[in-house]
Amino acid sequence: MFISLSRAASVGGLVYFMFAEVELLNTWIISTVTDQAIWVSGKFGFPVAQTAWNELAVNGLAVEIILACTAIESIALFSGIISSATGATTARKFQVFMISVPVIYILNIIRVSFTASAYGLSWFGTPDESFHISEHFITKAGSLLALMLISYTVLKMLPEVADMIDGVLKMMKSEFHRLIQR
Repeated sequence: MFISLSRAASVGGLVYFMFAEVELLNTWIISTVTDQAIWVSGKFGFPVAQTAWNELAVNGLAVEIILACTAIESIALFSGIISSATGATTARKFQVFMISVPVIYILNIIRVSFTASAYGLSWFGTPDESFHISEHFITKAGSLLALMLISYTVLKMLPEVADMIDGVLKMMKSEFHRLIQR
């Protein structure tokens, strides 16, 4: 159990660290998300333009894309969790990875496009109000729902992950009881 938990943390941390600290990967993922969000917004007919390598403007109002806008945190988390499924075949892990990580990435591009468009087109009041409502309420709720469904799928397809989580919870419960007994 500790080895699986350590593997999850190590793989997830390594994935995130590479994109956070390696300038080439950092720039690549941010510029790729920017380019793809511009493409999606344009496909919906919104007046979108690229104003910098990491910035898009909808209706002339610019939005800067930062690392947090790339979904790398969720991608790293799921990569770590999937890799920790001790006993699962590489083929099953790969299948679950391909079902979860690309879905997270695609939904994130939609999220970024929606937020930038809501901001630039003032869908919910002023541009700032629209950004706040779209980013902190609408897309957060959508992200939470999507991550819950993706998590459910991962747990159904890789029950070894559920076993690891159950083992960690049992260990914590046991340790908690031990501390109370003192």
